Amino acid sequence: MRAARLQEALKGLTAAIHYVESELAAMKAEHDPLASHIFVSRRYYRNVNDTKSGKRREMIARLSFNTACELGFRGSLDEWERLMGAVARR
Repeated sequence: MRAARLQEALKGLTAAIHYVESELAAMKAEHDPLASHIFVSRRYYRNVNDTKSGKRREMIARLSFNTACELGFRGSLDEWERLMGAVARR
């Protein structure tokens, strides 16, 4: 009796493990648009030739922040600038 219950429990556990593994594989296959945007924006922000006043980077940060908000970013513009690698303002 116990062996039969144990065998059924193992079958259920095996099915659950296969389900979790398939869900993990599906999640890895999907691309997170916000993470991709952060990666591209950081690279672009760091490589841009800025003006003496810093207006070009400021504009780029604002534009990419707006896009990030559309993609689900919940932080403020200051947090976004820190994420981009901006130097703190004095």
